[in-house]
Amino acid sequence: MLPAYATIGIWAPILLTVARCAQGLSAGGEYAGAAAYVIEHAPDDRRARYGSAMPAATFGSFAAAATITWILTELFGQQGMQDWAWRVPFLIAAPLGLVAFFIRQKLDETPEFQKAQAERDSAEAEQPSIRSVVRREWRAMAVLAGYISITGLSFYMFSTYMTTFLQQVVGMSSDTVLLSNVLALVFATALAPVIGIICDGVGRRPIMYASALLLGGLAIPAYLLAQNGTLVTALSSQILLALGAVSANVVTAVLLSEAFATTSRYTASAITYNVAYAIFGGTAPYVATYLVDRTGSAISPAVYLTVICALGLIAIRLMPETSGRPLAEQLTMTGDIPVVAADETTDDSAPHH
Repeated sequence: MLPAYATIGIWAPILLTVARCAQGLSAGGEYAGAAAYVIEHAPDDRRARYGSAMPAATFGSFAAAATITWILTELFGQQGMQDWAWRVPFLIAAPLGLVAFFIRQKLDETPEFQKAQAERDSAEAEQPSIRSVVRREWRAMAVLAGYISITGLSFYMFSTYMTTFLQQVVGMSSDTVLLSNVLALVFATALAPVIGIICDGVGRRPIMYASALLLGGLAIPAYLLAQNGTLVTALSSQILLALGAVSANVVTAVLLSEAFATTSRYTASAITYNVAYAIFGGTAPYVATYLVDRTGSAISPAVYLTVICALGLIAIRLMPETSGRPLAEQLTMTGDIPVVAADETTDDSAPHH
């Protein structure tokens, strides 16, 4: 609903950018809490498949947005989209936000949180501050952030930058690129619950390793394939990236809850998730464009993703296996190394970090 540039000049893009950033920050802040809410309702042996609803919803929403954009582009053309039709998807999203607001007002807190709240009230303890949460959880936050760097970067390289790459570097038409993107996102949406089931079966660390190896090994072939410039190769290249990106996003959704104690879960997971996503995911399109411009190599973004995946293997090595254990018993780090293995038991009297 903002006035156009002809009416208010430079304030038009400034206000649009501010509004979009506020929207993005709000959505990012909600993700960790939504993931915790879903997973705290899940049985211990099905947390990943419950948690996979989060990335499935995200990829599905991106697919819906890409579909609407593709339809609008077909109806009004590229010039029509630039002139006014770009506003339509935002207007469609507005009532969805109101529906989401209404739904969340009717939700009760999870049993896990209510139990922790009752225990804290009985002990007359104060709500932990952000500073105390960070001081207690910083090792786990740092390690998890190291892996989320892969998650954030792969998500944007797959869902956002690839469309830019296909249009600006490869030179494909926008309607063909959008069509390939829609199909790839639908594939990612369907793949997420499958990865969730596998993750519950084999554990978190195997999926973490698989995601890093898939992305690191397939990123360069995917970008080389995309340069052929056809619908089939564009779709195939995105599917190659989706295999690792979906795996990373599914396991991240459940790790956000399993890595931290209930009383500090939302704060610790939200800070970890959003800081890592902002640094690696939020900058991904810019860094990728910069690398292509500076190096002259169209596959330099794939090299960047490969390097981050290699570094992420260090974080994976430091993460303990957390699948199947009650959330209240999650211990991620003590000292400088992980101490919880899948077959270990915990003492209920021990402090839970």
